[in-house]
Amino acid sequence: MVQPRRWVDEIIETLEELGGEASLADIAQRVEDRNLMDFSQNKHWRDRIRSTIYHYSSDCDIYTGEVGSEKDIFYAVRGKGNGYWGLRIFEPKENTVALTDDDLGFREGKKKLVQHVIRERNPRVIQLAKEKFKKEHDGKLFCEVCGFDFYKVYGEIGQDFIEGHHTKPVSEFDEGYSTKVEDIAMVCSNCHRMLHRKRPWLTKEQLKQLINVGLRRENYCER
Repeated sequence: MVQPRRWVDEIIETLEELGGEASLADIAQRVEDRNLMDFSQNKHWRDRIRSTIYHYSSDCDIYTGEVGSEKDIFYAVRGKGNGYWGLRIFEPKENTVALTDDDLGFREGKKKLVQHVIRERNPRVIQLAKEKFKKEHDGKLFCEVCGFDFYKVYGEIGQDFIEGHHTKPVSEFDEGYSTKVEDIAMVCSNCHRMLHRKRPWLTKEQLKQLINVGLRRENYCER
């Protein structure tokens, strides 16, 4: 008996529902919950999910297509062997975008706001930006504004942790604009919140100046 649909299509839709990336265990659980596939055909259907992902990811040795082609659908979020996978091309649906307190104070219309949030929270672009930053800074991730290094302060739990901030103002987005790696800045959680604190949003340079002013004021008061 033939499956009602291709496994790769089922996995793509499942990952979209899970926010673009998830563990193999979570993918399998969501596929089972969706109940669109015929699980009676093969009791090892979870292995089929894994093998399908491997055949459609250039991060795997068994992949036979070209890197970056239409067949190169999935990527290893945390490197090979960690069982955590994401969609290379992922755009959340507007009604699934969660807005933060800072987002709600945005001056632009709702459509532009949602477009910005989608682009800023695209996990694949953030991941590529992190990889690029690490290559340029001897494998380290730290805040481009204040220099905070999560790994240096928190140890292993802070390894590879940083937040991605979209530096291109939403007002400059053209219809159909695709986020580039160069649009993403690596920032700590505090600086990220402060960058979004004022409208229009502060630049990295402006926030650095505020930090320097604050430090000079603190040093002056301690004299």
